Amino acid sequence: MNWTGCHQRVLQVHPSRRCNLKCLHCYSTSGPREVDDLDRHLLLGAIRDAACEGYNVVSVSGGEPLLYSGLPELLHQAKQLGLRTTVTTNGILLNRRRLSMLGGLIDLVAISIDGIPESHNRLRDSGLAFQAMRERLPGLREAGFRFGFIFTLTRHNVNELPWVAKFAHEEGARSLQIHPLEEAGRAESLLQGSSPTDVDAAMAWLHVNRLSARYGGRLTFHTDFVNRNAFEGLLLQMENLAPASREPGHLAGLVSPLVIEADGDVVPAQYGFPREYGLGSLRHKTLTELAADWMAGRSARFAAVCRRTMEGLLQPAELPFINWYQELTRCARQAASPESFPIIATS
Repeated sequence: MNWTGCHQRVLQVHPSRRCNLKCLHCYSTSGPREVDDLDRHLLLGAIRDAACEGYNVVSVSGGEPLLYSGLPELLHQAKQLGLRTTVTTNGILLNRRRLSMLGGLIDLVAISIDGIPESHNRLRDSGLAFQAMRERLPGLREAGFRFGFIFTLTRHNVNELPWVAKFAHEEGARSLQIHPLEEAGRAESLLQGSSPTDVDAAMAWLHVNRLSARYGGRLTFHTDFVNRNAFEGLLLQMENLAPASREPGHLAGLVSPLVIEADGDVVPAQYGFPREYGLGSLRHKTLTELAADWMAGRSARFAAVCRRTMEGLLQPAELPFINWYQELTRCARQAASPESFPIIATS
Protein backbone atom coordinates (compact mmCIF):
# COMPACT_ATOMS: atom_id res chain seq x y z
CA MET A 1 0.00 0.00 0.00
CA ASN A 2 1.07 3.57 -0.67
CA TRP A 3 1.46 5.17 2.77
CA THR A 4 3.45 8.18 1.60
CA GLY A 5 0.51 10.02 0.08
CA CYS A 6 -0.60 10.43 -3.49
CA HIS A 7 2.27 12.76 -4.44
CA GLN A 8 5.19 10.90 -2.84
CA ARG A 9 5.88 7.56 -4.53
CA VAL A 10 9.22 6.53 -3.18
CA LEU A 11 11.93 4.17 -4.38
CA GLN A 12 14.33 3.53 -1.49
CA VAL A 13 17.81 2.51 -2.62
CA HIS A 14 20.36 0.92 -0.28
CA PRO A 15 23.43 0.51 -2.50
CA SER A 16 25.84 -0.66 0.20
CA ARG A 17 26.17 -1.79 3.82
CA ARG A 18 29.46 0.03 4.21
CA CYS A 19 29.41 2.63 6.98
CA ASN A 20 31.86 4.64 9.07
CA LEU A 21 29.82 3.81 12.21
CA LYS A 22 28.39 0.64 13.72
CA CYS A 23 25.14 1.91 15.22
CA LEU A 24 23.25 -0.13 17.79
CA HIS A 25 19.94 0.40 15.98
CA CYS A 26 21.08 -0.27 12.41
CA TYR A 27 18.42 -2.29 10.57
CA SER A 28 20.86 -3.31 7.81
CA THR A 29 23.70 -4.32 10.19
CA SER A 30 26.05 -1.97 8.35
CA GLY A 31 29.55 -1.17 9.55
CA PRO A 32 33.19 -0.39 8.71
CA ARG A 33 34.00 -4.01 7.87
CA GLU A 34 31.39 -4.29 5.10
CA VAL A 35 32.94 -3.98 1.64
CA ASP A 36 30.42 -5.21 -0.96
CA ASP A 37 28.55 -2.65 -3.07
CA LEU A 38 25.72 -3.14 -5.53
CA ASP A 39 26.72 -2.75 -9.17
CA ARG A 40 25.76 0.80 -10.09
CA HIS A 41 24.59 -0.33 -13.54
CA LEU A 42 21.90 -2.48 -11.88
CA LEU A 43 20.77 0.53 -9.87
CA LEU A 44 20.85 2.92 -12.81
CA GLY A 45 18.59 0.56 -14.72
CA ALA A 46 16.31 0.16 -11.71
CA ILE A 47 15.94 3.93 -11.32
CA ARG A 48 15.06 4.26 -14.99
CA ASP A 49 12.48 1.47 -14.68
CA ALA A 50 11.12 2.97 -11.46
CA ALA A 51 10.40 6.25 -13.22
CA CYS A 52 8.41 4.31 -15.83
CA GLU A 53 6.54 2.55 -13.02
CA GLY A 54 5.37 5.86 -11.59
CA TYR A 55 7.88 6.54 -8.80
CA ASN A 56 8.77 10.21 -8.39
CA VAL A 57 11.23 10.16 -5.47
CA VAL A 58 14.52 8.30 -5.15
CA SER A 59 15.70 8.07 -1.55
CA VAL A 60 19.25 6.78 -1.06
CA SER A 61 20.25 5.36 2.31
CA GLY A 62 22.66 2.77 3.59
CA GLY A 63 24.91 1.90 5.22
CA GLU A 64 26.38 5.33 4.74
CA PRO A 65 25.55 6.36 1.15
CA LEU A 66 28.38 8.91 1.03
CA LEU A 67 30.80 5.95 0.97
CA TYR A 68 29.20 4.59 -2.22
CA SER A 69 31.33 5.72 -5.17
CA GLY A 70 28.41 5.55 -7.60
CA LEU A 71 26.20 7.93 -5.58
CA PRO A 72 26.65 11.02 -7.84
CA GLU A 73 25.83 8.94 -10.91
CA LEU A 74 22.66 7.53 -9.32
CA LEU A 75 21.48 10.99 -8.29
CA HIS A 76 22.31 12.47 -11.69
CA GLN A 77 20.28 9.73 -13.37
CA ALA A 78 17.31 10.42 -11.09
CA LYS A 79 17.44 14.17 -11.72
CA GLN A 80 17.66 13.65 -15.48
CA LEU A 81 14.44 11.62 -15.24
CA GLY A 82 12.72 14.41 -13.34
CA LEU A 83 12.69 12.60 -10.00
CA ARG A 84 13.17 14.21 -6.59
CA THR A 85 16.14 12.94 -4.61
CA THR A 86 16.93 12.53 -0.92
CA VAL A 87 20.02 11.15 0.78
CA THR A 88 19.96 9.89 4.38
CA THR A 89 23.31 10.19 6.14
CA ASN A 90 24.85 10.30 9.59
CA GLY A 91 26.36 13.62 8.45
CA ILE A 92 29.93 12.97 9.52
CA LEU A 93 31.33 12.67 5.99
CA LEU A 94 29.69 15.83 4.57
CA ASN A 95 32.99 17.55 3.82
CA ARG A 96 33.43 20.31 1.23
CA ARG A 97 34.71 17.93 -1.46
CA ARG A 98 31.62 15.73 -1.24
CA LEU A 99 29.28 18.70 -1.04
CA SER A 100 30.84 20.15 -4.17
CA MET A 101 30.49 16.80 -5.95
CA LEU A 102 26.80 16.49 -4.98
CA GLY A 103 25.78 20.10 -5.63
CA GLY A 104 22.53 20.34 -7.55
CA LEU A 105 21.81 16.61 -7.25
CA ILE A 106 20.01 16.39 -3.88
CA ASP A 107 16.65 17.95 -3.04
CA LEU A 108 16.92 17.08 0.66
CA VAL A 109 19.77 15.86 2.83
CA ALA A 110 18.25 13.89 5.73
CA ILE A 111 20.58 13.71 8.73
CA SER A 112 20.02 11.07 11.40
CA ILE A 113 19.76 12.22 15.01
CA ASP A 114 18.96 10.15 18.10
CA GLY A 115 18.32 12.75 20.80
CA ILE A 116 20.58 14.87 22.97
CA PRO A 117 24.34 14.42 22.33
CA GLU A 118 24.73 11.71 24.98
CA SER A 119 21.83 9.66 23.60
CA HIS A 120 23.01 10.14 20.03
CA ASN A 121 26.55 9.01 20.83
CA ARG A 122 25.31 5.98 22.76
CA LEU A 123 23.15 4.70 19.91
CA ARG A 124 25.88 5.50 17.38
CA ASP A 125 28.44 3.64 19.53
CA SER A 126 30.80 6.59 19.22
CA GLY A 127 31.64 9.31 21.71
CA LEU A 128 32.36 11.72 18.84
CA ALA A 129 29.39 11.09 16.54
CA PHE A 130 27.26 14.08 17.55
CA GLN A 131 30.04 16.66 17.53
CA ALA A 132 31.42 15.36 14.23
CA MET A 133 27.96 15.65 12.66
CA ARG A 134 27.35 19.11 14.08
CA GLU A 135 30.66 20.41 12.74
CA ARG A 136 29.52 19.59 9.18
CA LEU A 137 26.32 21.65 9.35
CA PRO A 138 27.88 25.10 8.62
CA GLY A 139 29.36 23.78 5.37
CA LEU A 140 26.01 22.27 4.43
CA ARG A 141 24.27 25.61 4.98
CA GLU A 142 26.95 27.60 3.16
CA ALA A 143 26.69 25.27 0.15
CA GLY A 144 22.94 25.96 -0.01
CA PHE A 145 21.71 22.43 0.59
CA ARG A 146 18.17 21.96 1.89
CA PHE A 147 18.38 19.62 4.87
CA GLY A 148 16.33 18.10 7.67
CA PHE A 149 16.76 15.67 10.55
CA ILE A 150 15.35 12.19 11.16
CA PHE A 151 14.88 11.52 14.86
CA THR A 152 14.85 7.87 15.95
CA LEU A 153 12.20 7.64 18.66
CA THR A 154 12.73 4.99 21.33
CA ARG A 155 11.04 4.12 24.58
CA HIS A 156 13.70 6.16 26.38
CA ASN A 157 14.05 9.43 24.46
CA VAL A 158 10.55 10.80 23.79
CA ASN A 159 11.25 13.54 26.37
CA GLU A 160 14.22 14.65 24.23
CA LEU A 161 12.04 15.56 21.24
CA PRO A 162 11.66 19.26 22.25
CA TRP A 163 15.46 19.55 22.55
CA VAL A 164 15.89 17.95 19.11
CA ALA A 165 13.33 20.33 17.58
CA LYS A 166 15.10 23.34 19.08
CA PHE A 167 18.45 22.09 17.81
CA ALA A 168 17.04 21.47 14.31
CA HIS A 169 15.50 24.93 14.18
CA GLU A 170 18.62 26.70 15.39
CA GLU A 171 20.77 24.85 12.85
CA GLY A 172 18.53 25.89 9.96
CA ALA A 173 16.86 22.56 9.19
CA ARG A 174 13.69 22.64 7.09
CA SER A 175 12.10 19.53 8.55
CA LEU A 176 12.11 17.06 11.42
CA GLN A 177 10.88 13.52 10.87
CA ILE A 178 10.03 11.35 13.87
CA HIS A 179 10.69 7.70 13.07
CA PRO A 180 10.04 4.98 15.66
CA LEU A 181 12.82 2.51 16.38
CA GLU A 182 12.15 -0.89 14.86
CA GLU A 183 13.79 -3.86 16.52
CA ALA A 184 15.31 -5.27 13.36
CA GLY A 185 18.87 -5.93 12.30
CA ARG A 186 21.33 -5.06 15.06
CA ALA A 187 18.58 -3.53 17.23
CA GLU A 188 16.84 -6.89 17.48
CA SER A 189 19.53 -8.10 19.88
CA LEU A 190 21.16 -4.92 21.21
CA LEU A 191 18.05 -2.80 21.84
CA GLN A 192 15.44 -5.41 22.62
CA GLY A 193 12.44 -3.81 24.34
CA SER A 194 13.42 -0.28 23.30
CA SER A 195 10.78 0.31 20.63
CA PRO A 196 8.33 3.08 21.58
CA THR A 197 5.04 1.95 23.10
CA ASP A 198 1.59 3.26 22.18
CA VAL A 199 1.95 5.70 25.07
CA ASP A 200 5.28 6.95 23.72
CA ALA A 201 3.72 7.37 20.27
CA ALA A 202 0.85 9.39 21.75
CA MET A 203 3.29 11.56 23.73
CA ALA A 204 5.36 12.16 20.59
CA TRP A 205 2.20 13.15 18.72
CA LEU A 206 1.32 15.66 21.44
CA HIS A 207 4.86 17.05 21.41
CA VAL A 208 4.67 17.51 17.64
CA ASN A 209 1.37 19.41 17.88
CA ARG A 210 2.84 21.81 20.45
CA LEU A 211 6.15 22.19 18.64
CA SER A 212 4.44 22.83 15.29
CA ALA A 213 2.61 25.76 16.87
CA ARG A 214 5.79 27.01 18.53
CA TYR A 215 7.85 27.09 15.34
CA GLY A 216 5.00 28.40 13.20
CA GLY A 217 5.87 26.68 9.94
CA ARG A 218 9.59 27.48 10.15
CA LEU A 219 10.20 23.79 10.90
CA THR A 220 8.00 21.16 9.27
CA PHE A 221 7.26 18.04 11.31
CA HIS A 222 6.53 14.54 9.99
CA THR A 223 5.62 11.50 12.08
CA ASP A 224 5.88 7.91 10.91
CA PHE A 225 2.90 6.84 13.00
CA VAL A 226 -0.51 6.04 11.57
CA ASN A 227 -3.85 6.73 13.23
CA ARG A 228 -5.93 3.56 13.58
CA ASN A 229 -9.02 5.58 12.69
CA ALA A 230 -7.78 5.84 9.11
CA PHE A 231 -7.81 2.10 8.49
CA GLU A 232 -11.52 1.68 7.80
CA GLY A 233 -11.33 3.95 4.78
CA LEU A 234 -7.98 2.56 3.70
CA LEU A 235 -9.38 -0.96 3.55
CA LEU A 236 -11.37 0.18 0.53
CA GLN A 237 -8.10 1.04 -1.24
CA MET A 238 -7.04 -2.60 -1.13
CA GLU A 239 -9.17 -3.13 -4.23
CA ASN A 240 -6.34 -1.36 -6.10
CA LEU A 241 -4.41 -4.62 -5.81
CA ALA A 242 -7.23 -6.73 -7.23
CA PRO A 243 -6.24 -8.62 -10.43
CA ALA A 244 -8.94 -6.89 -12.48
CA SER A 245 -7.56 -3.42 -11.78
CA ARG A 246 -3.85 -3.96 -12.45
CA GLU A 247 -2.26 -1.84 -15.14
CA PRO A 248 1.28 -2.25 -16.51
CA GLY A 249 3.67 0.49 -15.47
CA HIS A 250 1.82 1.54 -12.33
CA LEU A 251 3.62 -0.31 -9.57
CA ALA A 252 4.06 2.94 -7.64
CA GLY A 253 0.30 3.23 -7.26
CA LEU A 254 0.28 -0.14 -5.51
CA VAL A 255 3.46 -0.10 -3.42
CA SER A 256 5.31 2.81 -1.87
CA PRO A 257 7.91 2.74 -0.60
CA LEU A 258 9.55 0.10 -2.75
CA VAL A 259 12.91 -0.92 -1.33
CA ILE A 260 16.07 -2.09 -3.09
CA GLU A 261 18.19 -3.77 -0.43
CA ALA A 262 21.97 -3.91 -0.37
CA ASP A 263 22.05 -7.43 -1.85
CA GLY A 264 19.85 -6.44 -4.81
CA ASP A 265 16.59 -7.88 -3.49
CA VAL A 266 13.49 -5.75 -4.02
CA VAL A 267 10.79 -5.77 -1.33
CA PRO A 268 7.71 -3.69 -0.49
CA ALA A 269 7.20 -1.50 2.58
CA GLN A 270 10.57 -1.48 4.37
CA TYR A 271 14.07 -2.93 4.55
CA GLY A 272 13.97 -6.53 5.77
CA PHE A 273 10.38 -7.22 4.74
CA PRO A 274 9.83 -10.99 4.38
CA ARG A 275 11.12 -12.23 1.04
CA GLU A 276 7.98 -14.33 0.55
CA TYR A 277 6.24 -11.10 -0.46
CA GLY A 278 9.18 -9.64 -2.38
CA LEU A 279 9.64 -8.99 -6.08
CA GLY A 280 12.91 -10.90 -6.43
CA SER A 281 16.48 -9.84 -7.20
CA LEU A 282 17.87 -7.25 -9.60
CA ARG A 283 20.76 -9.65 -10.13
CA HIS A 284 18.37 -11.89 -12.06
CA LYS A 285 15.85 -9.58 -13.75
CA THR A 286 15.21 -5.92 -14.41
CA LEU A 287 12.85 -4.02 -12.15
CA THR A 288 10.30 -3.88 -14.97
CA GLU A 289 10.38 -7.68 -15.27
CA LEU A 290 10.23 -8.17 -11.51
CA ALA A 291 7.26 -5.80 -11.28
CA ALA A 292 5.34 -7.65 -14.00
CA ASP A 293 5.93 -11.02 -12.32
CA TRP A 294 4.95 -9.66 -8.91
CA MET A 295 1.76 -8.02 -10.10
CA ALA A 296 0.77 -11.26 -11.79
CA GLY A 297 1.29 -13.30 -8.63
CA ARG A 298 2.53 -12.11 -5.29
CA SER A 299 0.71 -8.79 -5.21
CA ALA A 300 -2.37 -10.71 -4.06
CA ARG A 301 -0.40 -12.15 -1.13
CA PHE A 302 0.83 -8.70 -0.18
CA ALA A 303 -2.68 -7.28 -0.44
CA ALA A 304 -3.97 -10.05 1.81
CA VAL A 305 -1.41 -9.41 4.53
CA CYS A 306 -2.08 -5.65 4.37
CA ARG A 307 -5.78 -6.31 4.76
CA ARG A 308 -5.20 -8.74 7.61
CA THR A 309 -2.98 -6.23 9.42
CA MET A 310 -5.53 -3.43 9.04
CA GLU A 311 -8.40 -5.57 10.25
CA GLY A 312 -6.42 -6.58 13.32
CA LEU A 313 -5.62 -2.95 14.10
CA LEU A 314 -9.28 -1.98 13.86
CA GLN A 315 -9.91 -3.81 17.10
CA PRO A 316 -10.69 -1.48 20.05
CA ALA A 317 -7.59 0.06 21.64
CA GLU A 318 -6.92 2.74 24.23
CA LEU A 319 -4.55 4.77 22.04
CA PRO A 320 -4.83 5.39 18.29
CA PHE A 321 -1.24 5.75 17.06
CA ILE A 322 0.74 2.78 15.75
CA ASN A 323 3.83 2.05 13.65
CA TRP A 324 2.16 0.68 10.52
CA TYR A 325 5.29 -0.77 8.91
CA GLN A 326 6.30 -2.58 12.07
CA GLU A 327 2.83 -4.07 12.46
CA LEU A 328 2.67 -5.03 8.79
CA THR A 329 6.09 -6.71 8.95
CA ARG A 330 5.13 -8.60 12.11
CA CYS A 331 1.92 -9.85 10.50
CA ALA A 332 3.77 -10.83 7.32
CA ARG A 333 6.34 -12.85 9.26
CA GLN A 334 3.62 -14.64 11.20
CA ALA A 335 1.66 -15.45 8.06
CA ALA A 336 4.62 -16.56 5.93
CA SER A 337 5.62 -20.20 5.81
CA PRO A 338 7.68 -22.23 3.32
CA GLU A 339 4.61 -24.36 2.57
CA SER A 340 2.47 -21.32 1.74
CA PHE A 341 4.95 -19.16 -0.15
CA PRO A 342 7.81 -20.61 -2.22
CA ILE A 343 10.82 -18.34 -1.77
CA ILE A 344 12.31 -16.54 -4.76
CA ALA A 345 15.98 -17.40 -5.18
CA THR A 346 18.21 -14.41 -4.50
CA SER A 347 21.68 -15.74 -5.14
